[in-house]
Amino acid sequence: MNKKNKWMASVRQKKRKLQERRKQFVNQLHLSIEMQLVCIHGVCTMAFGMLIFLTLGFMIYHSELKATSLEFHYHMQTWNIKITTIYRFSILMYMAISVFIIELSKKNMHRIADKLNDIMRSTNHITVYNLEQERLHVEGIQNELRAVAVTVNNMLDRLQFAYDKQKQFASDASHELRTPIAVIQGYSNMLDRWGLKDAEVLAESVEAIKNEAQSMKELVEKLLFLSRNDKKTLKLVKEQFDIGEMLKEIIKETRVTTQDRNIEALDVEPIFIWGDRQMIKEAIRVFVENAIKYTNVGDSIYLGCEKQMDRCQLIIADTGIGMEEKDIENIFQRFYRADRVRNHNIDGHGLGLSIAQLIIQKHVGSIKVRSQYGRGTCFFVRLPMQR
Repeated sequence: MNKKNKWMASVRQKKRKLQERRKQFVNQLHLSIEMQLVCIHGVCTMAFGMLIFLTLGFMIYHSELKATSLEFHYHMQTWNIKITTIYRFSILMYMAISVFIIELSKKNMHRIADKLNDIMRSTNHITVYNLEQERLHVEGIQNELRAVAVTVNNMLDRLQFAYDKQKQFASDASHELRTPIAVIQGYSNMLDRWGLKDAEVLAESVEAIKNEAQSMKELVEKLLFLSRNDKKTLKLVKEQFDIGEMLKEIIKETRVTTQDRNIEALDVEPIFIWGDRQMIKEAIRVFVENAIKYTNVGDSIYLGCEKQMDRCQLIIADTGIGMEEKDIENIFQRFYRADRVRNHNIDGHGLGLSIAQLIIQKHVGSIKVRSQYGRGTCFFVRLPMQR
């Protein structure tokens, strides 16, 4: 029994070695795609033809047709040709035609391989520095290769769009950070020169530096939030909660911190939804803070929520300065601020609505905006009530 087991183990070991050698041999055969296709095409053509001719030969040589001849008459002359001779001649003709077909397919494969090489060379030349100009040429390319080239070009267009957005984002972030840094540097120089002797300059500088540092902190936190979202590392901690109760909290907090605006509550129903309570609250605060920024003293801000089928609709409205149509289309873009807003020196970085939109989208929600210049703005936020 032991000898039999040893013999079986030896056989299995030899079999594994043969399989490994076969794999090594196959891996060492670095045939190009062109040669592989030509070989496959040639082998299939030859095998199919030989199968037919072998079948016919078997039928001829094992029947009465072997001794049969065919007569051909031309100009009073007669030729007798045996069927076996015709059969052999047909084999030779078939071989010649097969070689011709293989050579023709080889030329076609070579042309396809050249186009593939052109695509690879062009792709290798594309870098981040010439991404905007370089594209694959699709002229003269047919069939699937054309589809491949078009697909690669579409991918490059998407990469360029993402890269341009990244560059614009970095440029806008640098621009927004440049102002508070310049202010802090200016007041630091004032402190260095006169701050120790002039109490008024000292107090003014400290207050300005604190304000700008707070502004930079808020900007950096917003940038980090957007960065986490772009990297797909932003995580939601979802739970079931009463959004009506949360809205009442926001109304109460806003009334305490903003006493020069009329904070009015619309219908606030107890509605339970499934989501990240802290993030949704942060998104609603963005809309409320925007309403405060773009309203004047004595204006009104309205908040409410209601059920609509299987969704909850939040309403944040104000009687402020409103927006023009061209601004409504762009307010969710990062760092976008309308020209009128910049001219009125209203504080902000242009990131709040972008963050609010991301939070709502993460909860499979939607935002609609209605605004009229000089009369106010209304945001409708719809969120699903169930998972």
